[in-house]
Amino acid sequence: MSIPAVEIARFAWGTCELLMPDALLHRLVGAAPDRRARLAVRVLGARDLVQAFLMLRTPISGRASGGVDLLHAGSMVVLATVDRRRRTTALASAAVAFAFAAAEFAAEELSCGGRP
Repeated sequence: MSIPAVEIARFAWGTCELLMPDALLHRLVGAAPDRRARLAVRVLGARDLVQAFLMLRTPISGRASGGVDLLHAGSMVVLATVDRRRRTTALASAAVAFAFAAAEFAAEELSCGGRP
């Protein structure tokens, strides 16, 4: 069984979020995170690791996984509109989530051979 590239990327991203949130946020937004942001990034990292594991071990479709990513991206866009202090971080998180969603949908499309 080959491991889909999107799940390798999600596993790597989740590991970075979980183990080195300060360095990751500093790279993404150019600022050190506060305690709340650090915790949020670690929680998202754990979610990404669980999501990657579930995609590899259960018959969950890429569409469902991509849907989870779209929900996260949408919540980050809402956060960016209501909290100016967290806008840059929220939009960076939304961009990553949109990228994962697009990758999941594309992988699902390829694995189904273009069938709905």
